[in-house]
Amino acid sequence: MTDALLIVFVSISVFMASLFSTVTGFGFALVAVPFLMPVLGAHETVVFIIFGTCLVKMIVLWNTRKHFEWHTVAVTVAGSVLGSLPGSYLLNAISPVYLQILLGTVLVIVLFMMGMHLDLSVKNKTVGRITAGFLSGFSAATTSISGPPVALYFLTEGRDKLVTRANMCWIFAFGNIGTMFSLALSGSSISGDLMLLAAYVTLPMLLGTWIGERCFYKINQHLFIRLTQIFIVIGACTALYRGITALL
Repeated sequence: MTDALLIVFVSISVFMASLFSTVTGFGFALVAVPFLMPVLGAHETVVFIIFGTCLVKMIVLWNTRKHFEWHTVAVTVAGSVLGSLPGSYLLNAISPVYLQILLGTVLVIVLFMMGMHLDLSVKNKTVGRITAGFLSGFSAATTSISGPPVALYFLTEGRDKLVTRANMCWIFAFGNIGTMFSLALSGSSISGDLMLLAAYVTLPMLLGTWIGERCFYKINQHLFIRLTQIFIVIGACTALYRGITALL
């Protein structure tokens, strides 16, 4: 692939990822990774997404600053940190293939139960948020997929879309900061070529964010829930696909 085609391809990928993740509050990696990994490579894709999209994430955080809840974000992030510890240990003890299949299966089952209109709400919200964060951190450490468990829990809370999106944006922003420090400590940093690529695709990212922000205020609560569920399904299918293909 020539440099010009690479820039066009990555621009389209990050435009779509920025648009949909701005609308739902999560899912940038779920959209971008399947397209970027074949052309950039696994390690370069992770580094690019973490370091190369900081500007867009800062804009989204600024736009949601009036709606997020510190307590909700803090307890969920704390749960995520706690979940990443046993997740990292279990990753060395059990093949990630089985963990990916387990994650995908659980997500599909819970979504099916929600579709049957079963009441899955948790009375103690603090416990529920810590648990959701724990599962997210555990999932991130074992399968690299962190968004769906938290998003799925917040759907069961039935909160307004403004608050739900804002909380998820800030929760995953703290997760990205932690990943950024981990990559930096391990010696991974964005290369000159990736930095140049990030500069080239900044405009499409900003455009996707701008359109996504306007789409968010145009859609109603019902459509917001449906879009979030679609991204959770994508996460579940991704985990199942990785696990099943690795077994074959």
